[in-house]
Amino acid sequence: MSRLTRKEKQAQTRACLMHSAARVFARRGLQAASIDEVAEEAGFTKGAFYANFKTGLEDGAKQFGFTYDLVDGNSGDVAAELANLQNFVAQKRDLIILTPSGEGIIPGIKQVNDAGIPLIEANNKAGFGRKEVNVLTYVGADDVEFGRLQGKLLDQAFGGKKAKIAYVMGFAGSPAQVLRAKGWDEFRAKNSQYEEVARVTDDFDGAKALAVVQDLLSRFPKGQLDAIVMQGPEASAAVDFAIRNGRDEIKFIVGDYPADVRQLIYDGKIFGTVDQDPYPQAYNAMRMAWLHFNGKDADIPKPFFLPLPLITKENAEKTPAAWGC
Repeated sequence: MSRLTRKEKQAQTRACLMHSAARVFARRGLQAASIDEVAEEAGFTKGAFYANFKTGLEDGAKQFGFTYDLVDGNSGDVAAELANLQNFVAQKRDLIILTPSGEGIIPGIKQVNDAGIPLIEANNKAGFGRKEVNVLTYVGADDVEFGRLQGKLLDQAFGGKKAKIAYVMGFAGSPAQVLRAKGWDEFRAKNSQYEEVARVTDDFDGAKALAVVQDLLSRFPKGQLDAIVMQGPEASAAVDFAIRNGRDEIKFIVGDYPADVRQLIYDGKIFGTVDQDPYPQAYNAMRMAWLHFNGKDADIPKPFFLPLPLITKENAEKTPAAWGC
């Protein structure tokens, strides 16, 4: 893996879009496919993470012989999520795989329980482990460990020396973010040489991430900020901004591992990331459903935490991106 010229990057992008279009056409048909879907498949949009999650659902359904309907939770709109669950109950579905936005969905999970429909949470958890509802299992990342692992990357970056850190959250108050912050705070409590000088939010949005980093660099001139820890891959434009404005001393640590983050790690612009791959989360949620329907509940891990590899320049070349091209 080497740094690409502008012409090489353009050629790579064209090839990526062509391959992505072929995959979307195969799934949806030429008439039903859209440009937005192709862009998502290629990893060029904010929804690319969940595009890869959808691919895991599709492949899991094919492997285990399921048919399924996929509905949108409207970016964490609890009312939309509740309506979706109520519709599934009315339709008497056999099982529901849910990516919850937060604890506001608990009344909906209770309705699913009352209807006798098994439910699995994937990627995010809200009901799993709570006494008032029954969730078969949770499939996804151990978010507390995710926070600790970001601390481990920080320690690798600075080797135990003092450093001043800005911590950028995704969706403040979301179940995943609360747990990640818990793991991060546990790490800092044991490593007081790392001083958190700011805690802000970017909502996993690239434009907001750029604005947040611009503000941080303005507030903390050279010598007052050593690293920025972010939760997702939305950091790419912000990283480029920092470097173009002479702040290449800042070490960026992020979450997730799409193709653009892989390249930035290889180029030395991002120190490292925690690789949370959405594809196996969805695929294994389907596998847990298969185990349930085949009377193998005893074989279902509860919870089912998936690996969270750390990616730095040392292993980026030999580790394929989780999605995108």
